[in-house]
Amino acid sequence: MNPKQVQKFVVSYLDSTGCHFIEKSPSQVTVKLSPDADRALSNRPYYWSFVDRTGTAPETMTYRWSFESPSMADRTNASPVSYVMTESGRVIQEDVYFGSRRLYQLFDSALFGGRCVTLFEEPPRSKIDPLSSHPYTAWLGVNFKVGFECDMKREELYGWGISLATGVINEKFMETLKDRRLTPRLPSNVHLMRNGLSLRKGMSQLELTMERKLKNTDFNWAVEAEQRRQDELERIRQYYVPMLDNMEHPDQKEQKDAVSARFQQREAEIDWQYRPRVSVTVMNCGIFHLPGIH
Repeated sequence: MNPKQVQKFVVSYLDSTGCHFIEKSPSQVTVKLSPDADRALSNRPYYWSFVDRTGTAPETMTYRWSFESPSMADRTNASPVSYVMTESGRVIQEDVYFGSRRLYQLFDSALFGGRCVTLFEEPPRSKIDPLSSHPYTAWLGVNFKVGFECDMKREELYGWGISLATGVINEKFMETLKDRRLTPRLPSNVHLMRNGLSLRKGMSQLELTMERKLKNTDFNWAVEAEQRRQDELERIRQYYVPMLDNMEHPDQKEQKDAVSARFQQREAEIDWQYRPRVSVTVMNCGIFHLPGIH
């Protein structure tokens, strides 16, 4: 990421979390964090536990972030954090660039906070009629990650959506969102259609559809993996079983127990490595309100 891309991401994060911009310039921004952003970025768990216990109005921190990428020498010699006193109080100054600790903290916060979102499509300004109200349908959008695992691994991503009004499933839903302008705020002159499905029911329908899809998948890879598993198990049996059979003397009991334990451990390792399995995880999801009745 170049400095402009870093600045665009940071400003977008600050705006979406409700932070107050004190000053903006082409190369830096001074911002007073919102309570949510302060909890995520300021590393003050004891302060926030005090606020939660006492109900005290929180005092969030103010940062001045510069997006001009420093040289490697400056990164090594300069302190990553400095402080300056202003009329509004103490301001923490930092360089935010690709590879900086602060930027990765912002990435982690955005990833955690973005696991479940609620967004609305912005209607084209030229088509807004101030005297009318346009219907919006709620869609549950989910990104699934499917892993086909054995001694090798393959992953597939599915971005599906289901209309909570009609139950229609769109298996290319996330692709349809790429060119849409989305906002966390409800646009004016818009009314939301009543949902026919609950979130739980919508998610169940997506899971059932995914299950049917996986049942029709080609599982030759699993058959081949199971054969490799059996071959590996047979190979170590040929090594350990004769060894154990020859340890019949009472003085060899301790040694036999140790060899038997190693044998069982190797069987477990091979079983874990080669046994074919399919895993499905939800990477993130959201409620997307889109114009029209679908």
